[in-house]
Amino acid sequence: MDRDYREEHPEETFDGGYHLYAEQMHRERVAKTPGRIAYAIKQFEGHGIEYALKNEQTGHFHCWRKSDDKLFQFYAGTGKIQGYDRARGIHALIKLLEKEAKP
Repeated sequence: MDRDYREEHPEETFDGGYHLYAEQMHRERVAKTPGRIAYAIKQFEGHGIEYALKNEQTGHFHCWRKSDDKLFQFYAGTGKIQGYDRARGIHALIKLLEKEAKP
């Protein structure tokens, strides 16, 4: 069974064609990354936060907390803040970056 056949007859594939849906959703998600990068930059600049865009494809940023210059890594495409499992998104990141460092 080759790819063309699977795409013509998705009901006969191992997942009933779900892989085609997942592929489409991934393309739509990735297409939003440039807008998310622009929004993150706008938020960083609006809050006076130092940042550097490291990877335009993933929206990977380095940004530094105002109080102690601690490095935070953020992925605008997914909203992931590296090292923080429960905090997600640009607004959660802004709160972390504007927070006073614990001694």
